[in-house]
Amino acid sequence: MNSATTAVIAVIAIGWIFYRQLQARPLKEKTSRIALVLAAVGLVQTVQYVSHGGPVGAGHVIAAVIGLAIAVALAYPRALTTKVFPGPDGAYLRQGTAATIGLWIVAIGLHVAVDFVVPATMGDHTGHGFAGVTTMLFIGVTLFAQNWFLQQRVAAHRAQQPVVPVG
Repeated sequence: MNSATTAVIAVIAIGWIFYRQLQARPLKEKTSRIALVLAAVGLVQTVQYVSHGGPVGAGHVIAAVIGLAIAVALAYPRALTTKVFPGPDGAYLRQGTAATIGLWIVAIGLHVAVDFVVPATMGDHTGHGFAGVTTMLFIGVTLFAQNWFLQQRVAAHRAQQPVVPVG
């Protein structure tokens, strides 16, 4: 896949994520599966890029690792800014806020900045193709981590609920 196609897919994925973040909807495992699919697509793109001889220097590899650490680190505060509440049927709902979207923008901005600054600082001028192909991996990992943190909040909330005896 070329850089333009990857960029279009990333923009569509980010737009979809922003839209979905602001919707009140059930907190499901399906979200984790979708995130894993996005991460897998990003991993396949990365492996294909490298296996086809795409230029990758140490600076880009380090930037990718830092980017993934940022993905997980900022997923936690995003999960904290997301409203989690029981719905009418008892299933938990989740709904992002403006702060959630703001933290998404910060995470994406930091990811892009790291992709440029780290290689430049290290004198790695192998090209930015590698940074492009790791974007979908970043999106999948950060979405998975955020959903995992939300699931932990729900589990903690359920644990605090009093047990009502039946009968």
